[in-house]
Amino acid sequence: MDTELPLADELAAVFARFSNVLLTEETVAHALKLITEAAVMAVGDAAGAGVSLMDPSGRRDSAASTNEVVEQADNLQYELGQGPCLSAWASGHPVDIADVRTDLRWPEWGQAANDLGLRSCVSVPLLSGDLAFGAIKIYWANPKAASHRLIRLLELFAAQASIFLVNIQARERGRMLSAQLKSTLTQRDIISTAKGIIMASRGLGNHDAMLHLMTMALKENSTLQEVAEKIIESMPGLDHDRG
Repeated sequence: MDTELPLADELAAVFARFSNVLLTEETVAHALKLITEAAVMAVGDAAGAGVSLMDPSGRRDSAASTNEVVEQADNLQYELGQGPCLSAWASGHPVDIADVRTDLRWPEWGQAANDLGLRSCVSVPLLSGDLAFGAIKIYWANPKAASHRLIRLLELFAAQASIFLVNIQARERGRMLSAQLKSTLTQRDIISTAKGIIMASRGLGNHDAMLHLMTMALKENSTLQEVAEKIIESMPGLDHDRG
């Protein structure tokens, strides 16, 4: 007989160990560390987990990781401008790699990850509304580690983690999760406007337009907001005075 708990109950059981600490903790870095540890506990056999956000300069960064291998794998994505975490962040959808040796989407990163002893990975976006502001990722040393059920669990986990992160940011009264995150949350209309322009001009859907915007930011080595502002400023007849 299948005695596994429902996903919601599993998630609640994991977060119950951390909720009191997270709700009273004043240090974002410590909260992020607890979240990565909880993610590893949720899956049991992971090689490690991490959280990617934007640093104060607006660049993508590993805000927390359970070990050095995770940090190395993440840094390779930022350096190469490719990988599952960046794609999950850009698209707002989970990205699963069953085996880095055979996945052809990011071959350069996949080879480097394999050299680190990592074979599979799942990255799930952190969402505020419909806008992704980061990602949680879990790595395994064995291939095909993530089932559809586990990916769904991680989506629920990321949704709860997003609420904790945003609440901690508010509780710190201006001590930012990152300068870019605050800018993104308070000026979402700029990014939404730019996304709408891309949708209209290129005939793209919502997710593809957001992916295009993120790709532009990566190629130009700019922040998402900087690219969005540039797109808006290039359109005649729009009110460019945003205060």
